[in-house]
Amino acid sequence: MRICFVAMCALTGVLAGVKPLSAQVQGQWTGAGSMQSPREVNAQVQVSGGNVLTIGGVDNSGNILASAEIYRTAKGTWTLTGSMQVAREMFPAVVLKNGKILVSGGLGTGSTVLGGAELFDPKTNAWTPAGSLSVARFGHTATLLPSGKVLLAGGCTASNCSTSTAASEIYDPATNSWSATGSLNIARSYHTAVRLNSGVVLAIGGFAGGASPSCELYYPSTGTWSNAASTNVARYLNGITLLPDGKVLVTGGVITKYPLNSAELYDPANNTWALTGSMATGRYAHSSTLLPDGTVLLAGGVGQSISCGKDCTGFIPTAKAEIYNEAAGTFAAATDLNRALAYQATTALTSGRALVNGGSGYNAYCCQVVSDAEFYTPLTMSFSASSLNFGFLEVGLTSGSQTVTVTNVSSHSATFTSIASSGDFAQGSTCPSTLEPAQNCTITVSFTPSAAGTRNGAVTLQDNDPGSPKQTIALSGVGETLALGFGPASLNLGSVLVGLSSTQSATLINDGASPVNITGIAIAPANRTFTQTNDCPATLNVQQTCAFQIVFTPPDVFTYKATLSITNSAGGLATLLLSGTGLDGLRLVR
Repeated sequence: MRICFVAMCALTGVLAGVKPLSAQVQGQWTGAGSMQSPREVNAQVQVSGGNVLTIGGVDNSGNILASAEIYRTAKGTWTLTGSMQVAREMFPAVVLKNGKILVSGGLGTGSTVLGGAELFDPKTNAWTPAGSLSVARFGHTATLLPSGKVLLAGGCTASNCSTSTAASEIYDPATNSWSATGSLNIARSYHTAVRLNSGVVLAIGGFAGGASPSCELYYPSTGTWSNAASTNVARYLNGITLLPDGKVLVTGGVITKYPLNSAELYDPANNTWALTGSMATGRYAHSSTLLPDGTVLLAGGVGQSISCGKDCTGFIPTAKAEIYNEAAGTFAAATDLNRALAYQATTALTSGRALVNGGSGYNAYCCQVVSDAEFYTPLTMSFSASSLNFGFLEVGLTSGSQTVTVTNVSSHSATFTSIASSGDFAQGSTCPSTLEPAQNCTITVSFTPSAAGTRNGAVTLQDNDPGSPKQTIALSGVGETLALGFGPASLNLGSVLVGLSSTQSATLINDGASPVNITGIAIAPANRTFTQTNDCPATLNVQQTCAFQIVFTPPDVFTYKATLSITNSAGGLATLLLSGTGLDGLRLVR
């Protein structure tokens, strides 16, 4: 069944409320050759040696494929390998503990719902029968259990998916046979499933007469399913990723025709779902891939809106990609795919890259099944800090140094092409010309303000890795004309009822080159509308600070202004501007 994208009319408009991301674009996509055949809704797994096996699917002419091919990462080439005995699409593939690959069910030639299974042996490149399912199905899930057996659940039992099944069954590699196990509580298809760290399997959503929020847990020890907490949003054709901390990220999906941009996290410890940040692009039939740093790459899917006339909106594949950071609970922009794709196959490689191939493209032709493949290479360098603030410093002086550690988090060496600073900042580094995997170096930065006021700059680094765009460390500081200065430079103590008081604080800093003696502290006018206390020593050393507490007690209904002045041995008054307004309490009561 070739996937086509048709603009469908509705009374509602395009999905609204999505704002573009402004964060730095991450990573890079580079070509990875072309498969021997265009294919989509195929199955794909990583095999020994870091190679990738892609299996079956449907081509650009609607032919269901029995062929399989291997991407050899060392050579960067796709080569045909042994073909399945039965052509199939929309089926899962699982790598067994013995290294063989199990495929089961699927939709075959002539819209036949398949009940057979096969095994691929990477050592011989040959396929052999793997028994028959008790229920022919496609659009189902297959999950490797801790025992090495495989759990099959749900799926469509009619070629148009008008009916689904709740039946589950177990494949035993030791006997090359299938046996029944407990059934799902509801029949579902196009759902997702993941084995949790506990060994329990979580089945999520799917299509059950409509998009479903229901979830279930399968316990291998008892062979039974029990209801789990439901997702906040019903969805199917969504993305799913098991995170390093054991939580499960679900992204996007569809309810009717509108791609969802919402995402949520499942916490196995508490059996709860919680919404997290939303994607910039709503999408379904996309890929969701865990990267080595624990972030998740979301790429492609059906998510680009098109207009087909008045009150008519449809959706086609998108090239948009983004990165999810669990710690921040946010999505950040990643570089776009080289072409829009949906229903593509994606595999996380041992190198830390992600391989995307096939799927439905949308360039000059709608519904074009492609043979393209491309790599996503994550950012190579990580930084201990993305910004440095040098605070206040007298114009013409040079600050002490601050440092940032740069680490090569990739699995390959990277050569720096440039490291440079801008603005009133200077940098030096211990970085060699080539930084090896897991090696780190230090960038050292100092600040010499050339004028008063806020001064901004950056250290910019670039290396030769395709996954590292120009990266920056933001720099800031404030130049002052005097050795002593207040932060902030003024205080507004607000509106206060006559006879009552409000308090705010300010910090005095010596940003000069030598110690400064404080010779006097005064507020003018000296009418006790504003008073102060402080913890300042007689001498303020270089970069030393002390704190002032300012109290405002308005005697009447009026706006008051005053100046706190500090006389000192460095010359020039350090001043703090004060303001506040008195309110009539009786008038407020009325």
